[in-house]
Amino acid sequence: MIGLGNNLNELRLRIQKIREDLEKIEHPGEPLPEVINMTNVLRLNEYLTRTDTAKSELIYCYEQYLQQLEQIVSSLLSIQSDLRDIIRTEASLLDNGPKRKKGGKPSKKKQKN
Repeated sequence: MIGLGNNLNELRLRIQKIREDLEKIEHPGEPLPEVINMTNVLRLNEYLTRTDTAKSELIYCYEQYLQQLEQIVSSLLSIQSDLRDIIRTEASLLDNGPKRKKGGKPSKKKQKN
C-alpha cells in the first residue's frame, strides 16, 4: 500500500510537470507576412507536434494515475469488507459467550503458600 502512495505521488508530480511544460510551449502566433506561407505552416506544424506529444504523455500519465487510484479503492473496499466480517464474528462471539450473573463478581481462588 505504501508503494502505491509513492507511485501516486510520482505520477501526480509528473502530471504537474507536463502541464507546466505544455503551458510553456509558445503558440506560433499570427502568421508573419514577411515570410512565405510555407514557413508559417511549418511553424504551426512544429507547435502542434510539440503540444500533441505533451498532451499524449499527459493522457498516459492520467491513465496510470487512474489505475493506481482504482487499485487503492479496490484494496480499501476489500479491507472494509474484511473488517466488517471480523466485527460480525466478534459480535456473534460476544453474544454467544458465557454470561455472568449480574450481581456478583467473579470468584477468585486463593493460592496456598
